Amino acid sequence: MITYPLSISANWQSTSSVSDLSSAEQEWLFEPNSLTAKLKSKSQIFSVKVLSEQLFTLSPEQQNLLSCAIQTAINREVILLCDNVPMVYAQSWLPKSDASNPLHTIGERPLGDVIFQDPALKRTDIEIASFNFSHSIQQLVTLLNLPNRDLLGRRSVFSLHEYKFLVCEVFLPGAYLYS
Repeated sequence: MITYPLSISANWQSTSSVSDLSSAEQEWLFEPNSLTAKLKSKSQIFSVKVLSEQLFTLSPEQQNLLSCAIQTAINREVILLCDNVPMVYAQSWLPKSDASNPLHTIGERPLGDVIFQDPALKRTDIEIASFNFSHSIQQLVTLLNLPNRDLLGRRSVFSLHEYKFLVCEVFLPGAYLYS
């Protein structure tokens, strides 16, 4: 049984300090625009499976990344599927500052479809991490009956109007960036 939220604790690094990536890995990890749109362009059927959506206490690292004093956030964990194949595990942390925040109620809609439509969206630099066989994210890989392998992920903080939120994306085995 998996306990949510899954830990994505890792050695996050700036894109400039990562040098051993293939061109395909760089293309996907460094993508500045909507990952959702990029995945949709590669598939006939795109879908989102919500794994968990709960209120949690932010870690000190998350509070620091979000530059906020708020201690609670809605954690949303999803799998992005292309043609019914799990491609990306995504985790977002939306500080619970205002119940009227429209991002708190997006349900099965992809977060990327909502946020990248707004020209006010800003993003911090992307950070990259790798997740080896012993990382807890591999529990999800096993649950999904996917082959075990080292995984790559990215994260960044977004600002949309007065809202700041953290998004982390881990590319699952079989994701396009590994081909």
